Amino acid sequence: MSNKRIRKRMRRTKQRQKRGLTHSNKQYEIGRKSTIHVRSLSSFERIINESQPVLVDFWAPWCGPCQAMSPVYEKVAVEFKDRVRFLKVNTEEIPELAATFNIRSIPTVIALDGEERVDRNVGLTSETTLTKMARRALDKSQRLSLSGRLKRLLKVGQEMPVEVS
Repeated sequence: MSNKRIRKRMRRTKQRQKRGLTHSNKQYEIGRKSTIHVRSLSSFERIINESQPVLVDFWAPWCGPCQAMSPVYEKVAVEFKDRVRFLKVNTEEIPELAATFNIRSIPTVIALDGEERVDRNVGLTSETTLTKMARRALDKSQRLSLSGRLKRLLKVGQEMPVEVS
C-alpha cells in the first residue's frame, strides 16, 4: 500500500473519531450525541422492540439533504435523549431494512412505537417537524393500555413481577 493511501485512510479514521464513531464492524455505533447508527438487521429489531418509541432516519453518505439534516436530527435527539431513541440507518449498508419499510427516497424519517408505524416524513425535515414526530411517538407510547404494555414486555422477553393475593 502506498504512503498516499495510508495517509488518506488515517485521515478518514481521524474524521470518524471526531464525529464520535467507532469501528464499522460493530453492529451499531453511538454518535457523539444520542443517535444510534444501526449496522445490522438484528440490532435494529432488538432496539425497536424495547419499550421506548423510536425515530429512524434512513440516509446515505452521498445524499446532500441527508448530510444537511444530520445536525438537526442530532439536536432533536439530544432534546428527547432519555424518552425517544433516535436511529440512523445507512440504506447502502442495510438495503433489506430500507426495502422492509418501502424506502424509495432519502432522507426518510419514520416514527415507530414498537413495530407499529406512527408517522413518516420524506425529504429534508425541519427541526419542528422532527420534534412533532418525536412527541407523537412519545404520546402514542404513553397511551398504550396496560394490556398493550404487557404484550410488549412479554414479546421482548422481560420478566415482570406478579403479585398473588
